[in-house]
Amino acid sequence: MKHEIDLKNYESEFARFDSLMQHRIRNILLISSLFDSFILEEDGQLAQFVTGDYVEFSLSYAPHIKRTSTGQEALDLLAGERFDLIIIVRRLIDIDLIEFADEAKRVSPGLPIVFLAYHTRELISDVRASKIIDRAFIWNGDIKIILAIIKYIEDKLNVDADTRLVGVRVIILIEDSVRFYSTYLPLIYTEIMRQTSALMTEGINQANRLLRSRARPKILLAETFEEGKLLLDKYRDYLLGVISDVKFARSGEIDSEAGFNFAQVAKEIIPDLPILLQSSNILNASQAHQQGIAFLYKKSSSLLNDLRSYIMRNFGFGDFVFRLPNGTEIARASDFLGLEKCLESVDLQSIIYHAGRNHFSNWMMARTEFNLATKIRPRKVSEFSDPENLRAYLVETLRNFRREKQLGVVAEFSRQTFGEESNLFGWAEAPWVERDAAWHS
Repeated sequence: MKHEIDLKNYESEFARFDSLMQHRIRNILLISSLFDSFILEEDGQLAQFVTGDYVEFSLSYAPHIKRTSTGQEALDLLAGERFDLIIIVRRLIDIDLIEFADEAKRVSPGLPIVFLAYHTRELISDVRASKIIDRAFIWNGDIKIILAIIKYIEDKLNVDADTRLVGVRVIILIEDSVRFYSTYLPLIYTEIMRQTSALMTEGINQANRLLRSRARPKILLAETFEEGKLLLDKYRDYLLGVISDVKFARSGEIDSEAGFNFAQVAKEIIPDLPILLQSSNILNASQAHQQGIAFLYKKSSSLLNDLRSYIMRNFGFGDFVFRLPNGTEIARASDFLGLEKCLESVDLQSIIYHAGRNHFSNWMMARTEFNLATKIRPRKVSEFSDPENLRAYLVETLRNFRREKQLGVVAEFSRQTFGEESNLFGWAEAPWVERDAAWHS
């Protein structure tokens, strides 16, 4: 009976992960001149670059891209074909941009439209203020901007359902500079997908890994304090972290302290939430450090490496590093079996330090093990009269998790995944298997 219940739980979990990412960008309509297309595609290889990114990050369903030169040609195509996204490069030569977007959404309601400009001067006020254009970006010479646009739109379309289904995590980015978020989003998406792809090697088999790759963190973009607060309130139970500018609009006015104020509000709601502030003003670094908030300097030559390090340390990617309260590293684990083994022997001070800051559950969430994380996260250190009971609880919970994960799955066996106590065919619990030594002779 126990096996039947576990199998049902497995099937239910499989179905939920299979239901993630229901809205995919499969067909893109690119509106650009031949010259713009040549510049953007780098000698006509745009589709290959996009497909290459999908292969690199083990993604499926690389989108098909169809190009046209004018707004009217695009409207004619929309009347007879289905598209999931329109990308407009620079201004249209035959029709007003806002007028075209309005007509396109009349023909195809809900169709996302993105404007990709070469310079900020092309982003006149009506484009940025328009509710019809879903987002404006600046072409910065990096083809990964196309991948970032695709994933940004997919995240907006899927976030509500995917957080509700399995508890997919959310990262809030607050940035009002089009040029900067056009540079920053590709960096964040590339790193998140690279880390997620690396973590998926821990899956039980290929099917399991592919399903769980759909549960990577969503990245949601806000440009004002109010937009960020709406996202914070709506996804507070699913937040993985916040990356925010320091200076942006609040109550309709530019506020040089908006990022610090937002961090304070977020910490009051979620005290252990990782928050990274970034600014072009290096003087903001000291105030961030005084408030115990991480800081990145936008003009730093090491920005990408600093961002990568922060994501790995604070969003649960990479090894789990056991530290003492003073920051001294005493052990590290690269997978669940390694985490279990470390928990059996590391200093109790380290276990208490990490458990009190939800580091264990954050690490599990990054690996899309949401059920396990939500089981551990509510437990408080104060609930255990003896710290050794906390250690025993964590070890036993992880051990049961690994056993249950093996049931109902045709697995790729490795001793690193299963551990020394594992039984490849479940013989230890199968009543019909003879265990007498004579059976082996």
